Amino acid sequence: MPEIGKKGLSGKELETIIAIIIVLVIVGAGFLVHYKFILLNFFFLPVIFSGYYLGRRRALLIAITCILLETLYLVFSYEVIRVKFLFSRDDLFFLISWAVFLVLTAWIVGTLSERTEREVLNLKKAYLGILAIVLKYLEVGEEGKSRAEKIADLAGKMAEVLELNKAEVENIKSAALLSDIQELQNFLPLFSETSKLMNEEKFVQNNLSDREKIMLKTAALILDEVQPILQTYFVHYRQKANELEKSLAVIPLGASLIALAELYIRLRQQGKVKIGPEEISSLDDIRRLRGTYFPEKAIDALFLVAY
Repeated sequence: MPEIGKKGLSGKELETIIAIIIVLVIVGAGFLVHYKFILLNFFFLPVIFSGYYLGRRRALLIAITCILLETLYLVFSYEVIRVKFLFSRDDLFFLISWAVFLVLTAWIVGTLSERTEREVLNLKKAYLGILAIVLKYLEVGEEGKSRAEKIADLAGKMAEVLELNKAEVENIKSAALLSDIQELQNFLPLFSETSKLMNEEKFVQNNLSDREKIMLKTAALILDEVQPILQTYFVHYRQKANELEKSLAVIPLGASLIALAELYIRLRQQGKVKIGPEEISSLDDIRRLRGTYFPEKAIDALFLVAY
């Protein structure tokens, strides 16, 4: 759907236009047309329109407004204009069924519209997540090593020294490549959305070869395993970066290795790094964080790799 179609008019402007149309039609039908029941079907148009453009809640309000205005018109005609209505049982059934189906149409169209809008929004977010990942890996492929690649290399070497299995080492390296994203907090939910999208059958079967399907499934699996590492890294080493006493038992080793590799790379590039009240200017300063800010074995692995 073109964007202008959804955003060309504000919700209040659309509601005002629809309300004016409803009033004009009711008044016009009352004075110009003798047989009026058939014109009640007209009100399905503004209800469908409002459900599609304004959502379920406003569509229901429009439907209820139609029913109330029609009721007021009948009461006004009978009490003020003294029009004598002769309602048969079929006429009453028609009016009641019209009101029920009008509300039901508003609910169905509004619900489907909101669901479609959510799916489109999730799809856009997922594509943003995929784009962020692709850009990070393209950045690694450029001449010379990026900061993210240096962190990934160092974190991977420390993981190998600690004799982690190959899958864990690769997950730590992949997470390290993505850890350098500045807006990591905003992108973390997108990784989950991207993984869900890649796992959906209707997405995987969309004109893809067997090789491409396998690649998507593999990427989704990697994202599922990398996301918790990145989430913990962000919380404990970015949001709570100045807390020197950390509960290391609840922090995955991979998150600590990435943070330690990042600290070491920053130290080599800047000469000094501030962590809370502590000023880190050498490997000996990093050693003081052993067992409090970083796990002891992570610090030991860094010294084995650095020397």
